Amino acid sequence: MNGVNMENIVDDYVKDITTKDEFKRLLELKRIIDAKYKNEIISFKTLESKYLEASKYGAYYPNLENLRREFSLKKKELYSKEEVKKYFELERLINESINDDIKKLKEIVLDPKYNKNTCIK
Repeated sequence: MNGVNMENIVDDYVKDITTKDEFKRLLELKRIIDAKYKNEIISFKTLESKYLEASKYGAYYPNLENLRREFSLKKKELYSKEEVKKYFELERLINESINDDIKKLKEIVLDPKYNKNTCIK
């Protein structure tokens, strides 16, 4: 048949993304952040869990506002680290690129001239 194997297309696409310098840098930053800010991450995640649990009870939870403030400060502290900021920036750029590709694919598939029987197997 003249069709294209979708699995191969997807595999090639994933390989393309994961071999880009931006993606490699994202992984490198993840390793750096996990090692360098291990205690801050644990503290943040612990506080986040407490806050999420407490927020289920709303005004009935004692000191919810204090917990909210403390959680907000911890988050700001962690997210203000240069490596973390760079990580989120790279993640945003990669996601934008993927979303652009998805948009292009949708446009192709929705094009009335597109014939899935001859293009995709």
